[in-house]
Amino acid sequence: MPEWGMVHHRERTASALAHGAAKTSDILRVRRDLGAAELGAARELQRAAARHRRDAGRRMAQRPDARGR
Repeated sequence: MPEWGMVHHRERTASALAHGAAKTSDILRVRRDLGAAELGAARELQRAAARHRRDAGRRMAQRPDARGR
């Protein structure tokens, strides 16, 4: 396929992507969606940190005592 056949969306003009001016409801929807995505990402980071602490604690508990050398 020729190179010009696959035009990346960033290479198009703004008017080619636009569907008219953004309405208040569009802006509110995007803000709500972003807020939900941020909350989900924050919760996932908290779960990952908890797993990391738990796993690190288990590894430390399995480690032989180094003081007996």
